[in-house]
Amino acid sequence: MYLIPKNIKIKKEIFKGFGILEIMAMAVSFGIGFILQSFISNYKIKVVLFIIVPITTFLLLLPLPNGSTSLIILKKFIIYKNRQKNYKL
Repeated sequence: MYLIPKNIKIKKEIFKGFGILEIMAMAVSFGIGFILQSFISNYKIKVVLFIIVPITTFLLLLPLPNGSTSLIILKKFIIYKNRQKNYKL
């Protein structure tokens, strides 16, 4: 197994830390936000519903200094919690 140096990029990045998949996820989240806001008639609730999904997606996909994202850490945590063994005393 070979280690990849830090200065070599292993994926195409449009913005620093954001690749094509992340941009597509943001576009899908804007679409979901648009669909959610179309069901409500109150203007303030429309704005909140339109903004909350893309902001959540952006924060989950924002790269951290260690090269990981909050979404990856959350996914690993859920897998870890589900795979724990239960021992009876």
